Amino acid sequence: MPTLELVCKRLFSDSTWIFKCLLGALLLAVPVAHFFACGYLYEIINRARRGETLELPEWDDWRRLFVNGVAAFVIFLVFTVVPLAVGWLLSRPLSVLGAGPFSYMPMMPVGLLCFPLTAASIYLYQKREDYRDAFRPWVLLAMLRAGWAHLLVPTLALVGILVTGLPLLTFSVFGGFAVLGATYAAIFSHLEGTLRAAGKRV
Repeated sequence: MPTLELVCKRLFSDSTWIFKCLLGALLLAVPVAHFFACGYLYEIINRARRGETLELPEWDDWRRLFVNGVAAFVIFLVFTVVPLAVGWLLSRPLSVLGAGPFSYMPMMPVGLLCFPLTAASIYLYQKREDYRDAFRPWVLLAMLRAGWAHLLVPTLALVGILVTGLPLLTFSVFGGFAVLGATYAAIFSHLEGTLRAAGKRV
């Protein structure tokens, strides 16, 4: 089973990784240009899904990055931004009542689910590049249920990166999603291979 530690070692084995991440962070901070960064993250997930070498790809084929980035961003909006926004709205009454840190309780389950759910949706989309595949709720839930024990640690790590790395803004976001996107996809690919060997399919 792929692990977060193994994925990190492979992704960052390239001596140019920091420059690739810095470029992604810069693009992520610019409207419209952020689609290129999303497309780069999409490519990392796609490589992990296909079982290819886990290393940060080169920044090339910008047209493909943009097109794939739009698809990834749409899925990200649906499965991450919207649920987190709803969780934040639900936390507002608790904040007004003086619940302090406990006012963010409604966002905790959302935060633990939305990131692996987004990766699972992109994973399904990449097979045929069809949005209908990306929004198959029962398949997505089955993927999370099958891999929850392996997805929990990477998800907690991503939340920790986003919280502690807040001063670094987009660098933490880009680097965190690069590592965790690859980890999620590698886990889903391993689980799918196991099910296929058992005569089942996702």
